Amino acid sequence: MLRDKQFLIIRRLLQSVTAPIRAFLFSSATATDSEAWSSGHVPTKLRRLSSVVAAMGAFILTFVAATVSDGWILQSRGQQEFKTLAAPAAPASASKKKPKRGELLGKLLVPRLKMSVIVLEGSDDGVLKKGPGHIEETAFPGELGNVAISGHRDTHFRPLRDIKTGDEIILQTKTTSQSYYVQSWDIIDPTDMQILDPTPGPMLTLVTCYPFEFIGSAPMRYIIRATPRTGTVGAATHAKD
Repeated sequence: MLRDKQFLIIRRLLQSVTAPIRAFLFSSATATDSEAWSSGHVPTKLRRLSSVVAAMGAFILTFVAATVSDGWILQSRGQQEFKTLAAPAAPASASKKKPKRGELLGKLLVPRLKMSVIVLEGSDDGVLKKGPGHIEETAFPGELGNVAISGHRDTHFRPLRDIKTGDEIILQTKTTSQSYYVQSWDIIDPTDMQILDPTPGPMLTLVTCYPFEFIGSAPMRYIIRATPRTGTVGAATHAKD
């Protein structure tokens, strides 16, 4: 399901790049070109330019597909690695060791949306191409405070467009598992950084770009806020196999 949506995004991106070029080619046709069309022949200039457009399109498609595939491969490997790491509960000393940039942090699940993605440490472009990332300077899973995770709207976080208030979101690490429940969602300006501020109680904040269908650099941010139900804070709850 997710891969079908990702291929749709790739196709839309390709169309958005090639459509203006095609429009220009046909709008610049000369009278001689028109005569060629009427006689059943494609003008030489348009044949050559069409070949250029096709080559550009193939290059763009290959580049985007390679980038997306890299993320899929890492997610698949991460799912297997997470199962191995979470099998027996790790010693208490291991739980205090925080992952480095790009390393596996845990797994994020939204059961109703059938969403399961590996979360990495860090939130720069290099990390987010591979999967959702924990935003630096916010609380780590298992710590009291605001745990913030960012992801791309056109790949790993795309299912979040269908999130609803009350949906369960599960955040698992090597040693813990915590269920959060969606309290609210909002659309904000990218410069509004207050959503990353520390909170007195446990909070999960998910961040992605908005609108979901926007082609190019989306102008807004889509924010989901979720909290555990009273008495269910799971800092000491060991993850199950």
